[in-house]
Amino acid sequence: MSFIKLDNYSFHYHHYNGDGPDLVLLHGLASNLNIWNLVAPVLSQNFNVYTLDQRGHGLSSKPDIGYDFDSISNDLTSICSKLNLHSPLIVGHSWGANVVIHTLADNKDNYFRGGVLVDGGVLNISKTNRSPWSEIETRLAPPVLTHLTLNQLLQRVRENRKEDWNKAFEAVLTNSFEVVNGLIKPRLSRENHMKILYEIWNENISLSLESINSPVLILPVSSDNSESVSPNMHGVSKKDAVNMAMSKLSKSEVIWLKNSIHDVPIQNPKLIVDAILQSKDTLFT
Repeated sequence: MSFIKLDNYSFHYHHYNGDGPDLVLLHGLASNLNIWNLVAPVLSQNFNVYTLDQRGHGLSSKPDIGYDFDSISNDLTSICSKLNLHSPLIVGHSWGANVVIHTLADNKDNYFRGGVLVDGGVLNISKTNRSPWSEIETRLAPPVLTHLTLNQLLQRVRENRKEDWNKAFEAVLTNSFEVVNGLIKPRLSRENHMKILYEIWNENISLSLESINSPVLILPVSSDNSESVSPNMHGVSKKDAVNMAMSKLSKSEVIWLKNSIHDVPIQNPKLIVDAILQSKDTLFT
């Protein structure tokens, strides 16, 4: 278990020592670094891999401030610099992909090699069709689970996941909650969760994408064996959102992760590994 200090805050990370370029894996909203437990060891055969609990998540510090993208991006850049990483490739899942986009948009000195967006980042690209915050605030607020024990939570998720369940989900869940007097409590507070959700809703993805000069690999998931066309929460299909993003990036590729779910790092980690390795010596040279 490793920690790095930034100002008054402590950030939890894992290092998978590998012989290759530096690579950092970022989790999504209300998740933690354990989402990468099946991906990181395999990638470390070709990269020097780090996973990180972002601000407010997992075992990292949980201040009441700093959940805007500038602050989260500054956390990432400062941590990479303090770890002496050289031209790292940054990979983000879900909200982590939004962090990658914002970080690359401000990558003035080309410190970062490029970015990988795993089923996130570009999905709310259209501001024209964006649902009002009052609707999103209600619809996407996290469920209240504080009446459950950890075993009850695990059982509930097992039943919901059914054939998609594996033990790796348990590692993510146990690091997302602490147990207080026998009941679970989210490590990411509800208040901080909503701050991040608002930033996701409010950001101007199009402007950020147009500011990126680094190569970007987009890895959207599809539940069947075709490119998903189901509408996202802003009324734009995933396929259309991806195409819009590609048109705004100066150098990009897209690889659809087919027959997979949003939590693809756990459900089918090989898809992510294969896609990154495929682009390692082409897109990210």
